[in-house]
Amino acid sequence: MKGIILKHLQKMEFVCGLKQFKEYSQEDGVELLNCLNKLFTSYGWMDEKRVDYILHAGMRGQYGDFYHVNEKNVSVWINQYYAHHQSQIVQEVQAMNQVHREPTEEEIAEWIEIGKQIFRDNYERAKESGFCKDLAEWGGNWFSKFQEKGILKPWEYPVEDIEKDVRRELRISTRYIDEVTVGAKSKNKIWKLFILESIKENRNLDKLI
Repeated sequence: MKGIILKHLQKMEFVCGLKQFKEYSQEDGVELLNCLNKLFTSYGWMDEKRVDYILHAGMRGQYGDFYHVNEKNVSVWINQYYAHHQSQIVQEVQAMNQVHREPTEEEIAEWIEIGKQIFRDNYERAKESGFCKDLAEWGGNWFSKFQEKGILKPWEYPVEDIEKDVRRELRISTRYIDEVTVGAKSKNKIWKLFILESIKENRNLDKLI
């Protein structure tokens, strides 16, 4: 990271007209370099590409006028960069946290409860409207859960006819029929039949989860 900072400091005179770094003593130059390096590395989401981008944009006035390159001004540049890219940075940090941290029991319990509530809401809507949403909107794991419990038995449905219908539908929109897609769409149709039949037979699946 220091190498990138030094590259921009050395080009400062030619980029923005400031002779600050050129006129510094070696000791002062090293001090500024260390100061900026410490500033950049204090941000957990910072990497070399972002340092390069921020200094490139900042020294060309894209973050406003400046008359000196120091920790205060560069902090302003970093804050403006963050403001413009906040959502992307937050997503990256959250992804990094998920990779390096195991979920707590409370988080797992919360996710399970959210999944159950989505099921209850969808089941209630299906009762009221007679329409079943796609399996993806329920959570694909529910198909396996009810199958494991012996409540959902896919083989009791006309699987071959369902797959034929899916292939017929796919031929309308595509020349190449992917069997993985056929399987997924057939599974979705079976799920809808299962839910609507369960409602018709008053199984109260929402009480069994």
